[in-house]
Amino acid sequence: MRMNLPAGDAINPFAFDPTDPLTYNHSTSVTVFDSLGESHVQTYYFRKAAANEWDMYTAVDGTLVNIQDTGTGTGSVAGSAYVPGTAKLIFSSGGDFEGQYPDVIETDPLTAGILVNGADPTQTLITDFNIDITGPNSNEPTQFASNFEVTSLEQDGLAVGRLTGLDIDADGLIRATYSNGTSEPLSRVTLVNFANNQGLTQVGNTSWKESLVSGEALAGEAGSGTFGTINSSALEQSNVNLTSELIDLISAQRNFQANSRSLEVDNQLNQTILQIR
Repeated sequence: MRMNLPAGDAINPFAFDPTDPLTYNHSTSVTVFDSLGESHVQTYYFRKAAANEWDMYTAVDGTLVNIQDTGTGTGSVAGSAYVPGTAKLIFSSGGDFEGQYPDVIETDPLTAGILVNGADPTQTLITDFNIDITGPNSNEPTQFASNFEVTSLEQDGLAVGRLTGLDIDADGLIRATYSNGTSEPLSRVTLVNFANNQGLTQVGNTSWKESLVSGEALAGEAGSGTFGTINSSALEQSNVNLTSELIDLISAQRNFQANSRSLEVDNQLNQTILQIR
């Protein structure tokens, strides 16, 4: 999650109540998924507790979930008042992020009270601000004099996916694609080569098998060594020369017509001879 909390917000004097918007300053939500792929709405609530200090609460499907207390924090959190079951975010007077408590923001197990569909009741939710205080491209939250804004909020759960298609890469990898946007590798197409392809024995219109003349089959992967690549969903082009075949067809038609005329003349001669008799 990447966001900005407004520096100009007033300290909230009220005890937090998720049903009362006056008890928190801002909130945002994201859709998450349990172990069975069913969706749930996780909501984050941000309450300004003191100058440069914010308490973060979270709820799943409207039910508050405590954040585990690991006993340690990151950055400058010493001396800050901590509310059990929450996470605390600390900022400098310049709006930069200075630390969080606890160091890992992880909820208690969601239990059967929230997951009522038989999903794993030990499942927890971890919130990661992608914090790297000393890094050159840190993505930690900020507290500047601007509006509340969430610029990035992602989750790594997945909905139930159904098979939508199969794709074959140029290197022969067969990959299944699903309706939830994921893909999984299934297998790989194996190519074979022979020392003498002309020595293969034909066993059907388009089927051939190994023979003593062809040598043993040499298996390998597409795109490696002397093996070519695979062009998925492509129709192999015929090696027939259409021009020469058309000429041969016309010649055959002319020969047929000439033979037909010869038979016709022969028949007329026979009729004439019979009439003379």
